[in-house]
Amino acid sequence: MAPMTQAEKLELCGSILTFLGGALLVIDTFSPVRELLLKGGKEKWVWLRTRLGLPSAGATIEPPANDAEALRHATRSQRVTRAGFGLITLGFLLDLVAKLHLC
Repeated sequence: MAPMTQAEKLELCGSILTFLGGALLVIDTFSPVRELLLKGGKEKWVWLRTRLGLPSAGATIEPPANDAEALRHATRSQRVTRAGFGLITLGFLLDLVAKLHLC
């Protein structure tokens, strides 16, 4: 087997990172914690978005009884989503560099 060129190595790394980022997002999407938060309804989501500093289209709503735990899970989910998006983006950029022969 011939040694891999720099472009082939970048394509392989890009594909692996893209796969890992997608897998991370899928795992987060189907996690039981996300299901629990989804069952909380619109009020809980508006309250969580307000606590996280995200824009929300609704009045301020009283926090649910287990607000600290819900906020912790929402913050974790937000970090995982950002990490997954970052991996996908990095994988795409490596793949693009390899295909355009910029290395």
